[in-house]
Amino acid sequence: MYSDQTTEDERLIYHADLLSQLSNPKRLEVCIHLSGHEEDVNSLAKKLGISQSALSQHLTRLHHSGIVKVRRQAQFRYYTCNHPGVLQILKTLADIFDLDLKPAATNAVEDDAHDGKS
Repeated sequence: MYSDQTTEDERLIYHADLLSQLSNPKRLEVCIHLSGHEEDVNSLAKKLGISQSALSQHLTRLHHSGIVKVRRQAQFRYYTCNHPGVLQILKTLADIFDLDLKPAATNAVEDDAHDGKS
């Protein structure tokens, strides 16, 4: 995320960018689907009902913001969202709005809290 040399202004910019990325409904949905597991673009695009091209643009923005990670294997790219802050945000949204977000999103955060990793 940031180093010990990062200024408070730089941290605020980072946090504002993270929240800005999540403010887009489709990118938020992408994070929900990718929380706690990997998925390739083809299967994720089918689940979300959007084109691979549109999804790739969202994934690129999320990756550049450090929200999703990508793993390349041969010609395939697998994406995951294990960002602890984003997982906590997803859990908080589920708690506040009584939503049933994917169990992977809430369980990963709860497991980290029990392990003292929060």
